[in-house]
Amino acid sequence: MKHLVAIFTMLYRKISLSLRWQMVVWYTAAFTVLLVLTGAVFYQYLEHSLEAGVDTDLQLRAQQIAAGAVISHGTVSLHNVTGDLPGFGTPPSSSPIQSVDVNAGALVRLLDAQGHLIAQTPAFRTLSVPAESITQPQAGTPWQGTIKTRHHEEIRIDSRALRVAGKTIALIQVGESLENLHTLLHQLVAALLVVGTLVLACCAAVSYWLAGYSFAPIQRLAQTARKIKAGDLKSRVPVPPIRDEVQYLALTLNEMLESLEQAFARQRRFVADASHELRTPVAVIRNTAGVALLEPPQLDETVVALSEIRTETERLTLLLTDLLTLARGDEGQTRFEQETVQFDQLVETVAATLDQLAAERDIQLEVQIPHEVALLGDEARLIQVVMNLLDNAIRYTNPGGQVCVSVKQTASEACLIVRDTGIGIAPEHLPHIFERFYRADPMRRETGGSNSGLGLSIVEWIIHAHGGSVVVNSQVGQGTCFTVRLPLVLST
Repeated sequence: MKHLVAIFTMLYRKISLSLRWQMVVWYTAAFTVLLVLTGAVFYQYLEHSLEAGVDTDLQLRAQQIAAGAVISHGTVSLHNVTGDLPGFGTPPSSSPIQSVDVNAGALVRLLDAQGHLIAQTPAFRTLSVPAESITQPQAGTPWQGTIKTRHHEEIRIDSRALRVAGKTIALIQVGESLENLHTLLHQLVAALLVVGTLVLACCAAVSYWLAGYSFAPIQRLAQTARKIKAGDLKSRVPVPPIRDEVQYLALTLNEMLESLEQAFARQRRFVADASHELRTPVAVIRNTAGVALLEPPQLDETVVALSEIRTETERLTLLLTDLLTLARGDEGQTRFEQETVQFDQLVETVAATLDQLAAERDIQLEVQIPHEVALLGDEARLIQVVMNLLDNAIRYTNPGGQVCVSVKQTASEACLIVRDTGIGIAPEHLPHIFERFYRADPMRRETGGSNSGLGLSIVEWIIHAHGGSVVVNSQVGQGTCFTVRLPLVLST
């Protein structure tokens, strides 16, 4: 069986079949193994039952013959049964053994208590019976066994003792050929092979039809999905009404198409916004340089032009740096350090750096850090997070307002809260503020500065890379609050 499985597996790997034919092959192979096992068990059971029936018949026949045994002057003879046993008697010792068909005559032999032949049928003369068929009944235990003739025919023999008053007076041996039984079993095997072949053929046909019927919805899904191109991502595959694996596949494909549509939309918007943001400083640099070259060179005007060019160049450099950071983050090429960071000192340092900017805008910057907070993370990236959040808070807070930054610690995480009393964010813009190049409304754009709309995207990316989360709450005209939660230990 192992060799057959190995051969079948090797052929299966070499032959390229469609999934439909693979199912047919596997189903047919499974039914073949099942039929073979069932047929083998049935054959063994039937053979055992028929042989047990033969043993029972032999035992009854021996009992019937023993009932006709008569003892006269110490000699045992059979009466009332010899008519059913033609040729039953003792042949002359010099007579040759004739070839007699064991299937044509009865197989009966009568022996005395010492195992000497008293009488036997002609068919029994051709048999060579083992010695234990005599010694075992003499010991008081009946013997049953199978012997073979010179023509390799199997004969079932039953040998038992004839006892009177607890004393063995004779041995009776009866036999029956198993040729008819084997012929019946061979005919049964032939019939099972024919029926099994027909059943397997029907199984293969039904399996092929069922496989086609089962894969029909998947085929329709594949045809629909093939029609959907990158420019037609709004189309969706049909969802079958029955809740099965095909429906799950259709829902999964539609979810994938929805994600692809959103990804393509974000990509198109990102490319358009990036082009717009890059075009502005490049245009300013070109126009400024062009004007400076057209007019007669004057020191003051040249200094002003170069100053404008430097400002736009710095803005362009920052924009390109942010774009490169996000691109590397999308590709997973950025490596984050895992080092112990005194987060409270980091926040205080960043706040001190931006305190001058807040003072220039007449904004009060308050820092609240009651306890030391240490965590594992990338110090440079965490500085970027705090810097962007505080810069946004100062930028979008009106003069006379207040920005408050606080740090807290729980058993498993550090919490950074940046709260301002600025212009706030409208509810419809809150879900989009972490999108790249997204700036909420014209009112927020009028605050000036070189903000490109990538700061919060970078903040979210860094926080998520640290296994943390960021939440924003805001009300228009009252201010905004960013809450950042970072695990104290980076998850691996």
